[in-house]
Amino acid sequence: MTNIRQAFFKMNLRQLLFATLMGSLAFAVRNAGLYVIISYPFRFDPRWVFSLLAACWVGPEGGLIAGTLAAIKFDKLVQADLAAIPAHFLVGLLAKLLIQRKINSLYACFLWPLVGVPLYWLTTLLFTPAMATITLFPVLAFIGLSSALLAFAVGLAVEKRASNLLSFLKV
Repeated sequence: MTNIRQAFFKMNLRQLLFATLMGSLAFAVRNAGLYVIISYPFRFDPRWVFSLLAACWVGPEGGLIAGTLAAIKFDKLVQADLAAIPAHFLVGLLAKLLIQRKINSLYACFLWPLVGVPLYWLTTLLFTPAMATITLFPVLAFIGLSSALLAFAVGLAVEKRASNLLSFLKV
């Protein structure tokens, strides 16, 4: 029987560097304010492309690293999207399962709207209850699905053009 810890939580230096790089890019995009407002305070962030690719190609530990870096915002106060961290972990976990079954790990991107939308709605309900109306759910679903589709498309393009990337990461 396979040791669960070794099967899911094994990371080499290249994967650590890749997850940190992608998380740092997501961090930079978020803190530079590169986004499109969908419905205040929710916006479409291209940062999710970087962090979701790290979770899909590295696994749950890459999802934790990239998701945490993507969640942090420095403004007047340090803010964090608390829903992003467990959602990225779960995306990475599903990606690892898909890799073990010889299925493209990019399909794990589509777990993002399924897990991320309810988590974002719940954190909005907990921290700003007046904003967490039921009409907010379709906006979050649109943002989550758009982010997943964009990350999936970019990931497929990168895999087609840079076939050495996954062998470099030893996924």
